[in-house]
Amino acid sequence: MKKHILIIEAILGLILVVSTFNLFYTPVVEEEINIGTFFSAIDYAPYYIAKNQGWFEEVANKHRTTIKYTEFQTLPAVNEAIATGNADIIFEAEPPAIIGNAAGVDVEIKGIGVSLTQEILVHKDSEINKVSDLKNKKIAVLAGTSSHYGVLKILEDNGLLAEDIEIIDMIPPDANVAFELKQVDAWAVWPPWVEQQTVLGDGITLKGGDAFIQSIIAVRGDFSKENSEVTDELIEVVERAKRWIIENEEESQLIIADELGLSIEVVKEAWPKHDFQATIGEREMLDIQAKADFLYDTGSIKNQINVEDLVSI
Repeated sequence: MKKHILIIEAILGLILVVSTFNLFYTPVVEEEINIGTFFSAIDYAPYYIAKNQGWFEEVANKHRTTIKYTEFQTLPAVNEAIATGNADIIFEAEPPAIIGNAAGVDVEIKGIGVSLTQEILVHKDSEINKVSDLKNKKIAVLAGTSSHYGVLKILEDNGLLAEDIEIIDMIPPDANVAFELKQVDAWAVWPPWVEQQTVLGDGITLKGGDAFIQSIIAVRGDFSKENSEVTDELIEVVERAKRWIIENEEESQLIIADELGLSIEVVKEAWPKHDFQATIGEREMLDIQAKADFLYDTGSIKNQINVEDLVSI
């Protein structure tokens, strides 16, 4: 009888140990979590703040893994990294995710960092004073980006067609040189490139545009499905960073200036243009769909995209 009681007690003890272990055990995710950005931009401020404060690492440590950070310089490199499992989370504007999804890359939009308005930069001593003056001019822009969509939408809103201008496809560093050498008449780009020219006094922005840029959080589909808990925690880290930015504006600006190697004047000039309270609502969904339709109509993607299938929040 005592032997039976001892066996039962041993079994109950084992069950208690296993239950306690399961209660506190956090499963290991991948060997490392790969987080990246497409170029650098002030609209990635929530990412930079979270990185600076070590909040991504807090999640990684909880799940017994590490974080690897990468800055991608080209659109193909971004989508190739997602397709091959070398990027799990990317901070970017919407078009790279749309283009990747249309090409069969398993990517989802899981959140939004900030929202801002597209601007067109012209030389301070230029005779271009309004958008309609851009007719027959050369405009630098990185093809297939929100800025590409934005500049064409602004032109359309002001009575111009794509055929009325000459689009010069250039990455920002090359476009910056071309603008300074006056090889192009205008430049459609995002902060801090605009402010680096306006603060120096070499450029001004044109009035008359309301095209938006949504700075999104793109997540590799398989990563999200296999690691839903850690994905949710990393998205919450971004939301935490957005709240911290609003509550600590001056410190945030100093951190961003340091992270991007910018003068504080450039950061302060760009700061009010960013909506750090942005969420994905009806307006944002319609705007992302408009960009997807634009990319399809211009031949940048071969398959039409329904953003309701792309956005997963």
